[in-house]
Amino acid sequence: MVGLSACGSDTPVGPQPSPSPSGPTPPALLSPVGGVEVPSDTPTFVVQNAAPGFGPGQASYTFRITSRSGEREILTFSAPAGSGTTSATAPEPLPRGMLLRWQVTASNGTAELHSTPSTFRLPPVNCVASDDPYAKEWVDWFIPACSLAQNRYNDPDDVLGAPDAGGRGPDRFVGFLSLGDGGRIDVDMQSCAVDGPGFDVRVWQSVSSEPVVLYAAGRPSGPFVRIRKLNNCGRESPDHFSNYCDFDLADAEIDEARYLRVEDGERYPCPGETNSEGADIDAVELLHTKP
Repeated sequence: MVGLSACGSDTPVGPQPSPSPSGPTPPALLSPVGGVEVPSDTPTFVVQNAAPGFGPGQASYTFRITSRSGEREILTFSAPAGSGTTSATAPEPLPRGMLLRWQVTASNGTAELHSTPSTFRLPPVNCVASDDPYAKEWVDWFIPACSLAQNRYNDPDDVLGAPDAGGRGPDRFVGFLSLGDGGRIDVDMQSCAVDGPGFDVRVWQSVSSEPVVLYAAGRPSGPFVRIRKLNNCGRESPDHFSNYCDFDLADAEIDEARYLRVEDGERYPCPGETNSEGADIDAVELLHTKP
């Protein structure tokens, strides 16, 4: 019988083991992956350990959370290697309303191995449908003591509703809040700003063209993500006393946000020579809202 014997043949017969990899195996993300929605603002991340030499007592794993592009840092934290897999829970809440990206680096003191990235989302922002595009309530505000003692315009309620500032300076203005040197106000829009074509949020600022910084969040306690820094509010409107400046959520890779933080960007030295120190906020308006 010719051809039935494997003796002397170089061709393997039957199942064979897989060849050994030529180098170390990098960590592999297990959960969450593929843009899945997680149930918590502080999710737990699970990664398959790198090998060999990246197990318990040998290595640590660094978890890096960013915006979807990877360009904006959100949070970085580390955990010691587990057995087979390594898991870690975010030590602080992550921002809602964004597609977030995560990646892991395994380090054993002599080498580093990087996973491929993946994405996930937090629970959705609690948005209220409304035809009113202006701030409904303020959540928190801060004016430095030295500005607060000197400013004449210190009522945070003046930021709520449509732009209504007016009057004459320096003592007869009405309808705005002077933030002072580095002050801020957090407002609840109730309805949500969404990223649409062009600009999504408008800040009305009185008296002159003072700059502001805008942040957005999906929860009243944040975390707040900066959209743009030092935007000069000098655009004039024929129908309003105040000027305005516009912001695009896409600049921060934010899809939707309910809470907005307006921060003074003028940084006028305190105490100064005016009773309206800092940016003077008249109103906050949504240009694109979630239905």
